[in-house]
Amino acid sequence: MSFLHLPFLFLIFSFDISSAIERDTSNLVPFIQPNDVVLQFRSNDSVDERIINLEANSYVRIRSINVPKSVAFAVVQAHSQVHRISMSQARKFDVGNHVNGTSVGILVDTSSSNSGVMAYLINTQPINITVLTFILYYDRSAPIPGGCNLEFEMPVSPWLRVSYNQSMVNVDHELAALPPNQGDVFPCESESLQYEVYHYYLVQRDFTEDSFFNAIRLLRTVKGAQEFGTEIRSFGFTPTTRSRFSLYPGVGQVFVVTVTHMGEPSRYAPSSAYIPSFTYGCDLSVESDCQTLSSTYVKVLCALSLFIGLLIAFAGHRYFQIEMILAGFVAFSAVSYVILVNHFDANVTGLAAGTSVMGLLGGLLWWFVWWFWGIPALSVLPVVFMLGFLMSSLLFYLPISFEFLTNDFNFWSAFFCCWLVLPVIFVTFTRLGNIVSCAVIGSYAVIVPIDHYIGSSLKYIVINVVRRATVHGFGRAVLDPPYQDNDLILTLAWIGLVISGATFQFLRERRRPPFSPPADIWRPLRWTRLRGTSNSRTEQTPLIMDSPSDLVPHYGTA
Repeated sequence: MSFLHLPFLFLIFSFDISSAIERDTSNLVPFIQPNDVVLQFRSNDSVDERIINLEANSYVRIRSINVPKSVAFAVVQAHSQVHRISMSQARKFDVGNHVNGTSVGILVDTSSSNSGVMAYLINTQPINITVLTFILYYDRSAPIPGGCNLEFEMPVSPWLRVSYNQSMVNVDHELAALPPNQGDVFPCESESLQYEVYHYYLVQRDFTEDSFFNAIRLLRTVKGAQEFGTEIRSFGFTPTTRSRFSLYPGVGQVFVVTVTHMGEPSRYAPSSAYIPSFTYGCDLSVESDCQTLSSTYVKVLCALSLFIGLLIAFAGHRYFQIEMILAGFVAFSAVSYVILVNHFDANVTGLAAGTSVMGLLGGLLWWFVWWFWGIPALSVLPVVFMLGFLMSSLLFYLPISFEFLTNDFNFWSAFFCCWLVLPVIFVTFTRLGNIVSCAVIGSYAVIVPIDHYIGSSLKYIVINVVRRATVHGFGRAVLDPPYQDNDLILTLAWIGLVISGATFQFLRERRRPPFSPPADIWRPLRWTRLRGTSNSRTEQTPLIMDSPSDLVPHYGTA
């Protein structure tokens, strides 16, 4: 071969190499060259972590060095507050080798590899993202979280999948596998694995990134979950791995699942933790999505609730006819809302219009009942029943968890029994019951707008019961509301308003008739008196009609 052919051979070789490189990178996004993030091996009690600024359209390689041979597997994790990130076992995405989300991670088997722990953290967003990353290590006696995956993206999926709608948060996880040292032929069909589900609340309306990272730090290990988290449920082998929680928008909530191998003969039961996940119940990337007073309609409604609540709390019994109209309006609006949601596919505008019309008709109807009959024991039923409903809702709002209450029949039976206690008591003490009901309900109407403004959760005393009546499957949801400083302040304010409102009404009404008369109750009395004093007296004319004591009506409790 002549030396003249060497340049042509060199050009052909260079073309083949460049074509091969181009084919190999054809599926890759043009990322920036990676920077290694090296994490030192430490025990899970003192985790080595990094907070990195992951640039737009870039990736970094996370590595761990000095991993001892006693480590069987490691879980590499990365957490972002708002934006989605990706983690992969390789630079190139492929089916079954990567996961996307805000709290992601992969499990790396170190027992069969000498290359240590390595994963790629990828940002496909056009913005920089701040990410908390760390690695947890487990020995051969620890169960493998997500090792029996059936639905998630990767063969071993140690993360949680969190989703939410307008009423509930759903937390899904895959079943764990037995530890590698068991050598079980069917590692996914064992009843010796015990699961515990924990959650942890952030401070209400705290959307700072530091609080988010601190919450993840608290619950990333089994020990941290047991120490700082609240255990929600514990279960063994079950095909149902979904946990449901009542939604409280604007309150950050961390979820974590731990799995323990109970079949270990030693006293120490080895356990491992799934990757903790997080939600605010709203989208921080969408403006005003986490604000409760986001529309003019809601602001006007809260203002009306505040002023009407003050009127009812301190003068509801004095203006009895206004109280009747408002009580009928609220009662009929609530009933019509439940009926419309359960039996009609109505939008928000339709629900608002339907409940308003039915409430107005109900208020006028109940005012007509008082105008026509004037029976206090009958007329105070709506407001006393509202008091019973509120107190029963408060009882079931408490952080109590009974398995039999997940059944709708059991729940509503217990709820109605508690509901009827106060109406039965106050049916013979109508003035007392009416004043107390006005003070309690009016005070609650005052604190609800303040609750919306400062971000408390007392409004969910009623909302959770309405959800139970209208949302399918809400009976399986864990309520466990966040009770924090704002809630304590509003609770004390509620108690103070109830005491002051009831005291003020009792002092004001102590020398008045128990109930003010209906508008037209004087007309038949005046007509009867005129008939009794006319010249056309018969043997059927009452003999004591002209008695002065009978010219003024007497109002009692019945």
